[in-house]
Amino acid sequence: MTENQEDIKTLESEVKAFVNAQPYWAKYICCEILSGNEITDEKIETTFSFLLEELNLKEETTKPELSITYNPNATDDFKEELTFDALIDVEGVNALKENQRIELTPNLTILYGVNGAGKSGYIRLLKNSFYSKDKEQIVENVNQENENKPISAQFHFSSNGTQIPLKYPEDLENGIFNQFAVFDGEIGKRHLKNRNDFSFRPAGLRLFNEFNSVLEKLNNRLIIEIRSKSTLNPFANDDIFQGESEIKTFLSSLSHNSKLIDLQKHLPFTEEEKSKKLESEKKYDDLKIALSQKDKTLKELMIIKQQLTARKKNLEITNQWFAQTQLESVNNLISDCKTKKEIAKKQGIEKFKSEKINNIGSEEWKVFIQAAEKFALKQKNNETIYPEIGDNCLLCQQPINEDLQKNLIQSYWAYIASVSEQEAKTAQENLDKTREGYEKLDFNQFPESDILTSWLKENNAEVLKYGKQILENQNTLSLNIIDAINKNETRQFTEIKTDLSIFDTVLNELNTRIKALQENEQNKILELLLKEKTYLAHKEKLSIRYTEIESLHKNIIWVQKANSFNKQWYKTQSTNTEKRLSNDYFNSDYINAFNQECDSLNGKFGIIIDAKSSDAQSNRQLFLKGKDPSAILSEGEQKVIALADFIAETNITTINKGIVFDDPVTSLDEERKSTIAKRLVDLSTQKQVVIFTHDLVFVSGLINFAGDNNIPYECHWIENRNGIPGQVWLRNSPTYERVYRNAEPVKAFYNIAKRDECPPAEREYQVRSGFTALRTCYEVLVINDLFKNVVQRYNERVSVDSLSSVYFDEELINELLDSFAQCCRYMEGHTHSDKYAYLKPEPQNLNEEIQRYEAIRTKIKRNKKSP
Repeated sequence: MTENQEDIKTLESEVKAFVNAQPYWAKYICCEILSGNEITDEKIETTFSFLLEELNLKEETTKPELSITYNPNATDDFKEELTFDALIDVEGVNALKENQRIELTPNLTILYGVNGAGKSGYIRLLKNSFYSKDKEQIVENVNQENENKPISAQFHFSSNGTQIPLKYPEDLENGIFNQFAVFDGEIGKRHLKNRNDFSFRPAGLRLFNEFNSVLEKLNNRLIIEIRSKSTLNPFANDDIFQGESEIKTFLSSLSHNSKLIDLQKHLPFTEEEKSKKLESEKKYDDLKIALSQKDKTLKELMIIKQQLTARKKNLEITNQWFAQTQLESVNNLISDCKTKKEIAKKQGIEKFKSEKINNIGSEEWKVFIQAAEKFALKQKNNETIYPEIGDNCLLCQQPINEDLQKNLIQSYWAYIASVSEQEAKTAQENLDKTREGYEKLDFNQFPESDILTSWLKENNAEVLKYGKQILENQNTLSLNIIDAINKNETRQFTEIKTDLSIFDTVLNELNTRIKALQENEQNKILELLLKEKTYLAHKEKLSIRYTEIESLHKNIIWVQKANSFNKQWYKTQSTNTEKRLSNDYFNSDYINAFNQECDSLNGKFGIIIDAKSSDAQSNRQLFLKGKDPSAILSEGEQKVIALADFIAETNITTINKGIVFDDPVTSLDEERKSTIAKRLVDLSTQKQVVIFTHDLVFVSGLINFAGDNNIPYECHWIENRNGIPGQVWLRNSPTYERVYRNAEPVKAFYNIAKRDECPPAEREYQVRSGFTALRTCYEVLVINDLFKNVVQRYNERVSVDSLSSVYFDEELINELLDSFAQCCRYMEGHTHSDKYAYLKPEPQNLNEEIQRYEAIRTKIKRNKKSP
């Protein structure tokens, strides 16, 4: 092989390259898929076992070498040469007649029946058996008087001369059923609206979707195992290992990185340590009882210290209000305020002094002027200054006509805004703030209900008495200061301050006592005893529960390794590879096949195919000018496109061996029926074609095309006889005129039935089939001979000229009717009239009726219409 030949890539070589690049577990299942073997639960379990080895979760085993067997048609039970020979013994389906038999040819088989004849029952069964885009539910036989029989049927296949009988539904898992498909025209049209998966693809491409399915199963299996091993660490809390120790610290942080050898250093727990543990526990308990009262005292002293420190801080702040400098400041504020008020008052009296108004310059007068100014601003909306000549007086409402009046009022406003008045106002505000400060002081620093008060009363009564007395004196002085401020008069104040050093002495004593308690050597001993007894207790529990800890640690490691499995990575790798290979080797084949079918069916409407891949599964959607074809095309055009899509999909693979068509020409014109008939007849040279239809014109077209091209075919008739649908008449249809223009087909059945070696059941079957054929002979006799083809079954034109040769003889017609009725009774095997008793047909009965037919046929041919 040359270097260039080695570089040539094919679907097979690229699929093999993908498989060879996988780890052993993935390569194993890929080989099974490519070989066409059934992926059983056992194989999934084997793959899972190999995966665990890959993740180091299971001991490595010796595994066989894998070789890739690439079967491009791989499917379960795939048969290269396969035909569907017969469907027999259908039971429990709709109201179909039982014990029927449908025989199929390797090429074309036509099943004709009017609406309601029972075709739908057979189609539903085939849809649920073969590949179909719409698995219709099979309706049970509601006409069954007794309990409904279970749905069942016998499917007879053959491959290379070997008969393969399969049962429905028991053998549905057999891959042979996957090699046939059913086309439903109505479902096909609706199918145009959606994006659809390709169901028939080479095994190389099917590998990836099936591999992803296995991947999901493996991942779910792994998740179940992870959940079973993912338990909370019960040793990390205080339920088992109470307190702190090296052992507890190790267990609290137990992970896949933890080394149990570090924990094993604390083992074993000896008898000597057991005695030591009991001794430590007793010493600890005894010492703890002894120290329990001391701990209570220490806690109380800490609280007292905290409260006394806070109280001292409060007293320190209060002292600032009664320092000599602060008291002098109060007098200064009073003097300043008093002086500034007198200046402002004097300025007001001098300027506005009048014999007509009393108390000018008083506080009341000032308030009056301030209010008048605010009200005056409301008169002008703050736009101009009030007053102007012509404005009205705010009190008497008389007009202001003189400048003297105007100037007087404006002088009031100037006075209010004067420096002296503002200074007096500020001085008063400062004095008010000082008064408020004294009013807010809290002199009840040692309430009777207070813990600190109780403690001082018990331990430092003199300090408590001193503190209360000083606070009482400060309270009296505070009231004196407030009164002086209110009366705006200075007084002689003497400093009163609490000596805080007294409280410092108490705090120092407290600190000494607290430190003594804290530094007690017995507490240190208690702490050491606690540590020792806790460690020994943990060591004892460790020796008891080490096996559990070891098991937990193994599970933690197992879960960590299992979580390292990246399902998504494998899935993405598989999906991307399938997408690339589909584009390179498959989608274009489908597009070419679809376009060829459109040519064959005269359906070139400008359909565009969008072929893609998702989740390792090829799919496609059809568009016409960017829209859903069903929204633009006529019903007939939609059916043609759906038919082209379906045939193209089944033709690009050798897996499919046959297609069943359900009324593919419903609602189509005669020209399209003929086009489709020709295409389906041509298709029957490549694979089995089975057509169910109620359209006689279509049946005629199929038979004519098959006959013109010497393509073997059979046509069977499905009837609803006396309210029972599904009656099958083999090799019989309204289109068999040429064959049934004489009794030769009937004689063929008779010759088989009369043989001595013919078994009873076969003999009865041949006789009844003969009567069925004879009935058709009579029908053809009426059309061709009695009516001289005046009205032909598949010709719209009536042959009026032929009326001249038509001759009616009432006696002859009655004889023909009686013979026809006799055939109908025998072919059904029973009668619906009380006039006739039940008789099983025998060969001699058939022979007698053959003779009667030939006699009647001779009479008709001999008789001519009299001129």
